[in-house]
Amino acid sequence: MPRTRWVPALAVAAVITTMPAACATVEPTVHEPQPAVTISDGEDESTPKTLTLTPDAVRRLELTTVVVDNPTSVPYSAVVYDKTGEPWVYASPRDRTFIRVPVTIERVEGETATLSDGPPAGTRIVTRAVIKLYGAENGVGGGH
Repeated sequence: MPRTRWVPALAVAAVITTMPAACATVEPTVHEPQPAVTISDGEDESTPKTLTLTPDAVRRLELTTVVVDNPTSVPYSAVVYDKTGEPWVYASPRDRTFIRVPVTIERVEGETATLSDGPPAGTRIVTRAVIKLYGAENGVGGGH
């Protein structure tokens, strides 16, 4: 019986991918940096500045506030000491707006500062990220 021999045939297939005739050019987008905080000077050098934060800055700082219900005590976490050692809290008269207010501390017990002078009842004060506000007010960390 004759033997049939099959010779394998090699088929070469080429897939050619072509680029469109005109490639689109993408222009770079330039974004102007937006300040996270706007600082307004006080009436004079001894008056604290007013800080207004963007909503994103408030979120990034994880800033929290409480309303003072008893003007003779505040959470100690709300207190910041200036470079001379004087105690302050940051009041928030409007949404995302903060101003440093002086307080007089009689004593600190645990997490509560007992005051002889401070913000009136109903004042919203910052209890978290206080030192970051102080840094922004004084130009620490590029807040300007």
